[in-house]
Amino acid sequence: MKIKKYIADDFQEALKMIKAEMGSNAVILHQHRIRERGIKGLFKKSKVEVVAAVEDNPYNFPKEVITKSDINELKNLIKTIATNKSSEISENGVKSITLKLVEYGIEKELSQLLGEGIDKLDDVGKEVLKKRIKAFLGAPQPLDSERSKKVLFIGPTGVGKTTTVAKIASHLILNEGKKVMLVTADVFRIAAVDQLKSYGDILGVPVKVVGNIFEFHKLQPEFEDYDVVLIDTAGRSHKDEKRINELKTFVKYAECDEIFLCLSATTRSQDLKEVINRYDFAGNYKLIFTKLDETDNYSSILNAVYYSGRPISYFTNGQIVPDDLMLADGEIIFSNIVKGN
Repeated sequence: MKIKKYIADDFQEALKMIKAEMGSNAVILHQHRIRERGIKGLFKKSKVEVVAAVEDNPYNFPKEVITKSDINELKNLIKTIATNKSSEISENGVKSITLKLVEYGIEKELSQLLGEGIDKLDDVGKEVLKKRIKAFLGAPQPLDSERSKKVLFIGPTGVGKTTTVAKIASHLILNEGKKVMLVTADVFRIAAVDQLKSYGDILGVPVKVVGNIFEFHKLQPEFEDYDVVLIDTAGRSHKDEKRINELKTFVKYAECDEIFLCLSATTRSQDLKEVINRYDFAGNYKLIFTKLDETDNYSSILNAVYYSGRPISYFTNGQIVPDDLMLADGEIIFSNIVKGN
């Protein structure tokens, strides 16, 4: 397969470049807008980056891939299989793909779902594994700025919620032309308030500070003047019962349209499982994974989706606003697994 990245002023120009070089059989793997990194890039015209591919020798890959609707049924089926069967080393001494996924850090049942029937990671095996990972994760579900006005961000301490809020605010302002207000309920860390205010000054948007749900509701009339209100909250340890209960109250009575649970890709899977169980009160939330640039192993991301059953939305891979934010793509996870093996 020939894969190449194209950069052009707009998508139509990129398509012409791809067709001229690769022909009409080329497929688009990924496309997004890019600009100069950092705050300076906010004021320059963006370009589009398109990654395209064309098969030199196409394979007839299996059409059967795992979808989220199959997960529960397949989990029950797997439990009927002998525990050791998929984790054994084959007669010729080669480890099964399932065992490799387990050693990579992916939960055993999920490893079985993803690796079942794949004998080796040749071109065909890789393609099947990639399709299964993408089907399991599902399409990324970003913030819906057309339907959601009040958007809440929650999560443990130290995962980078405030910076993530600033990145999403930048995207809404620059790429969608939305009028945005920032609200912080993180009164426990003065630095977090100052940080968000600094971003607000740069982006030219108001930042409000609230200490409790009552102060939050007093701002409701001001919300009407904005398309989207992004609400940052204090990081809560899943072991701090008092703080978690305070957050429960805020979540319940804030009545937000969307909630994002921010998690760090560097967190151990067992700790993530405890965090997800503790934040179960948030209900119909979406997942954001931060700090992808600080780890070489993304197994915790797959495990977190498996534990929670919730959709993913964004990945962040650095501290630069607004650049280090991307839609959560299964291709990234697959590439990381193959690289790890």
